[in-house]
Amino acid sequence: MTEYAGVVRDEQGLRTGLTELDAIEKRMENVGVHPDIAGFQDLAHAFDLKSAALAARATLEAALERRETRGCHNRSDYPDMDPALRVNLVWSPTDGITREPVGPVPDEIAALMEDVSTDGKLVE
Repeated sequence: MTEYAGVVRDEQGLRTGLTELDAIEKRMENVGVHPDIAGFQDLAHAFDLKSAALAARATLEAALERRETRGCHNRSDYPDMDPALRVNLVWSPTDGITREPVGPVPDEIAALMEDVSTDGKLVE
């Protein structure tokens, strides 16, 4: 994930990351779980591995969908923000990615934001 979906990312790297993840998930099919005298440590490790792979897939697919630079994640192949992508991308293993609108910033928070300079900073 650090190599292919780090803070600065691009389409080629994200697609390579998905290919690598496909290979890892294929190998995960053969992970064995065997209880021993200490209990079910293998089962805990298998669940950790499965959840890490699931989080990796969600991150890679959503990062591929967000063809812009927004917040602290930068697409080197899409350096500008796209107003159409001012949404939350929600990933599901069954439904893929859906877009949820982001509501306006409440006035009392917007007033506080005016006091903070964003010059030279990566902010959303």
